[in-house]
Amino acid sequence: MKKYKLKILIIGNLVSLFLFDRKGNEISKNTWTDKRDLSEKILVKIDLMLAKNNLAISNIVDFDFDCDSPYFNKSKKIELNENLSSENKCGFMAWQVGEISAKILSFCS
Repeated sequence: MKKYKLKILIIGNLVSLFLFDRKGNEISKNTWTDKRDLSEKILVKIDLMLAKNNLAISNIVDFDFDCDSPYFNKSKKIELNENLSSENKCGFMAWQVGEISAKILSFCS
């Protein structure tokens, strides 16, 4: 069975899904503008991407998430700073929906 990586990236209100093969080559990409409905669309978009590439969730062995929120930090060593600006950056809810989606999908695969 072929194995792939799925990445969710949110920059501002632009959401991108990437599908990579084991060597890191991009197989598929889907980008759209989040209109505060990411929780309704993200799993549907992932499902469509997998179907388009004749894959099942079991083919995905690695899920990754990243965003440009000043409060998001992959190392989880966040220092709160009152001067951080989130203007034109990934919003709190989009960050949470994206990160939780990646974690749940990783758990289920």
